[in-house]
Amino acid sequence: MNVVARILGNKLVALALLVGIGVWFLVIPALTDQLGANPIERLLHVSGEIAIWTLGAVLSLSPLRVLFPRSAIINALNRHRRYIGVSACVYGLIHFSCHVLYQGDWDDLLQSFTKPFTWFGLIGLAILVLLAATSNNWSIRQLGGKRWKWLHRLAYVGAAVLIYHQSIAGKGHWYVSRWLLGWLLILQAARLTKYWAAKARLKLASNSQ
Repeated sequence: MNVVARILGNKLVALALLVGIGVWFLVIPALTDQLGANPIERLLHVSGEIAIWTLGAVLSLSPLRVLFPRSAIINALNRHRRYIGVSACVYGLIHFSCHVLYQGDWDDLLQSFTKPFTWFGLIGLAILVLLAATSNNWSIRQLGGKRWKWLHRLAYVGAAVLIYHQSIAGKGHWYVSRWLLGWLLILQAARLTKYWAAKARLKLASNSQ
């Protein structure tokens, strides 16, 4: 188990995995003509799902670390939270680029902005871009640690907006996005339960003294 944790804790391994996801699900199918009759539409859907599930992965790490503080694997993965968050933004930008290509021309692109799911997607993407742009030590020094942490809590807002964006994007998408929503809600509920239980134990111990 410690060997696995050391491997996962390596930055090069983390980058290879994050890039490899895109290569495996986007690049290889495109190069081997496995995208079906409408390649751009397929790339649009797959890149969007990669982006939102990658965002879900980074939001899962903090509660998992609270729930399993002694897990070497979870602690190793937490070292790469910035990389994972930035990769969610990159895949989101790829998704938006595919959306522009899928529309085909300027008139159809403008028409797509009359649909609510497009605006929810743009809002979510804007949040991801903001967080990716400030995912560095310089931003932490400029903003201060406390303000930087508050800013990056927008990731939860971005996740909620993007899950809604996906759920209303078309038939079948809610079936996928509800699993991510359920998973994140369960983790946060478990995290809060553990926090309040620990607080209650401390209060009980202080009253008994």
